[in-house]
Amino acid sequence: MEKIIRTHEKILDHLIHLRKTDTELFFVPRKINNQQRLDKGYWFIGNEYYLHLSFWNGMDWKEKIHNVGFVVLNNGNSYIEFSAQDSKTKTQFLQKIVAKIGGFNKDGSKNKWQKKYTGIDFLKNLDTFITTVKPVIDDLISKEKPEGIYLLDQKFYNKYTQKVIKLRQEQIAFGNKNKLSRICWNTENWKFPSGSQGKSVSVDAYEADTGYGHEEWLFDKSKIIEGYHYAFLQPLFLKSDKHDNEVYNISLFTINNLNKQYYVGEIKNVECITREESKRVYKVYKSNGWLEKMRADVERVGANYEKFKLTDPEIFFNVKFKFKDISQPDELIEVAENDINVTTNRYKLLPRKSEIIFGTVNEEDESEGNKKNTNKRKKVFNSECEYDPYHDQMQNAIFELLRTSKRYDYKKVFIEKGRVDIKAKTKQDTWHYFELKTDNPKQSIRKALGQIMEYAYFPDTDKAEKLIIVADEKPNPEVIKYLDHIRDKFDLPITYRYFNLDTNELSDDF
Repeated sequence: MEKIIRTHEKILDHLIHLRKTDTELFFVPRKINNQQRLDKGYWFIGNEYYLHLSFWNGMDWKEKIHNVGFVVLNNGNSYIEFSAQDSKTKTQFLQKIVAKIGGFNKDGSKNKWQKKYTGIDFLKNLDTFITTVKPVIDDLISKEKPEGIYLLDQKFYNKYTQKVIKLRQEQIAFGNKNKLSRICWNTENWKFPSGSQGKSVSVDAYEADTGYGHEEWLFDKSKIIEGYHYAFLQPLFLKSDKHDNEVYNISLFTINNLNKQYYVGEIKNVECITREESKRVYKVYKSNGWLEKMRADVERVGANYEKFKLTDPEIFFNVKFKFKDISQPDELIEVAENDINVTTNRYKLLPRKSEIIFGTVNEEDESEGNKKNTNKRKKVFNSECEYDPYHDQMQNAIFELLRTSKRYDYKKVFIEKGRVDIKAKTKQDTWHYFELKTDNPKQSIRKALGQIMEYAYFPDTDKAEKLIIVADEKPNPEVIKYLDHIRDKFDLPITYRYFNLDTNELSDDF
């Protein structure tokens, strides 16, 4: 399902098109830029579930909708709606329209009426409304001149509508140059295939069918030709040559199998190449042995090698760019649900409308000593928490143990705060950070050490008094010796504990 923001665009663009042949077609846009809704492209009143369009000036201030409106829901259904909770005079007038047009249902005891259209082609239904219903209402308003409901004119258009049309035109111009593209899921920073873990499970998805996506080599720096890296973006894969030789700035996002959207980065000056250039570059790849390397990458992760071999050289690549034009965050950042740029999960080349909005969490309930931290931080991808159910079981159990056991007597315990698996606050207002792994002790320490130190010290602050790595196995003497050595040599407050999920017991520090 597309977001309602896309419906706003389609309707506004359609009305602008209709006005080219009928300059007397006036409509009511959103008048006030409350919460920057106009800046984000919410051209008409409504919310995430519906939009309410009118061709007459008149509001039911109790319901906060137009007295006479055409409504479109986020599932594509549409209907006519009359509402006069605010006025008995308006109610009497709307009853005349209802009787004249027919087919309306009253909303219980409310002074509201609806007439539903069939199907989800809301533009077709809107055209029917404009050609058959609007003239009837216009005529009745002209004759009756009801108080509070008025016909629109050029003055209204100049004051409100023209401004919205200009904003939309500016948005379109921005989107013509700046694009948004979904790429397949990858946990190796798109240098080579990462396997099926985390990829789409949809039966219609190429990556689900093959176990890999063509974008998995998008940031592979080992294959440069004349200063350019050649790659493939699924949204640019069309039968036509629509994008050939076009140059875009393309922002990238990806979606994992939990349907979470993450911002990957942006590539400026992406050149869309022809099929002939793709064939030429394919030959270079073949002669350099790079195709064999890519095929080995596919086999290594157990993906469909035969599908890779059958890829036509004409469509093997469709873009080229220089690595100096890439900008990426340090980690994948979750895209906020209210971001207006990602209007569909499909692999479509989308026009960007504004800066991408990231998901954030407020840390004001996390104190560091006596100083409050009220900053918001961006939600970033945490692979351990996303895919390992055993890790989640351990995390939940240890969280409950630390929170409820008198043995630990922590003041507060948080789960998954500030990217730390578990944070515990002592009675002395200091923090203990727990980083959980599910490998053997040596590998768990190797994987956790850099993470937990970053959480505690990045960029240049001391956020935790004690750093505790937790796995499910008792360390052998060599691992204990290693821990003692790095503590003495680097003066690190690092300890290791092991947890038994069956008995719900957490060991002492090693």
